[in-house]
Amino acid sequence: MKDLIIVDGYNFIFNYYKAKKIGSNDLAYLRDRLISDLSQYRNYKDCSMIVVFDAKKGQSTGQSREISEQIEVIYSRSGETADTIVEKLVHAKPDFQNIYVITSDYTQQKVVFKSNIYRKSIREFTIELNDFKRKLREKIAQNSKESSKSFYSIGKRLDKNTKEKFDKLRGNKD
Repeated sequence: MKDLIIVDGYNFIFNYYKAKKIGSNDLAYLRDRLISDLSQYRNYKDCSMIVVFDAKKGQSTGQSREISEQIEVIYSRSGETADTIVEKLVHAKPDFQNIYVITSDYTQQKVVFKSNIYRKSIREFTIELNDFKRKLREKIAQNSKESSKSFYSIGKRLDKNTKEKFDKLRGNKD
């Protein structure tokens, strides 16, 4: 059985990205960035992931769900908080080994704390996420270094005669 990670989206954005006064375009960008970051982490951890965003003061009359980068994204209906949805999700998802709720909302942390249901603060999860990103960058750099050592251009692989014919075809007069 897999683990499930449920993230309080705006709580995470305002704490992790330190976004205090932002416009709607910036908020859309940060939502996309969060989903992208979490998607990479989800693939690394091989877990299921849900991100919940408030529409408490928005105009949406119904709750909406979508899948983005293999992450379920839920937008609450107008007047409904992400906390309400998280509480419902935690109790409606029994098919997971462990459920982790990522939020810095103190009340939410107390409500969801039960057997096999754990909470992580944004700060705790940020440390984990940043550590994952650092390891990923190191691995990419190492792979890049190794692949550049083994890369030989076609010019280096051709014998002298073939190279001269090839250069003549290309119009090089070297």
